[in-house]
Amino acid sequence: MPAPSKRDKQSVKRFEQKRGERTRLRNLSKNFYKAIDAGDEGSAKRLRDESQSAFAAAASKGIIHPNKAARKVGRFDRALANSGE
Repeated sequence: MPAPSKRDKQSVKRFEQKRGERTRLRNLSKNFYKAIDAGDEGSAKRLRDESQSAFAAAASKGIIHPNKAARKVGRFDRALANSGE
């Protein structure tokens, strides 16, 4: 079995560095949608604001694609707007 190339080692290292932030983003998203389902609008607004800033920061750092961040934020806004209906 050949030794891993430098590119393989770099990709593993970057994956590990980004893992914690990606997990945090998923948890923020899950908690937001749980608050929406529970009808807790105050908590949902707080989580939406926190999620928006976290997704924007992750996109600027290259952890996620900027279009993914924009799509997620748009969906948060739409879900919050439709929760009152």
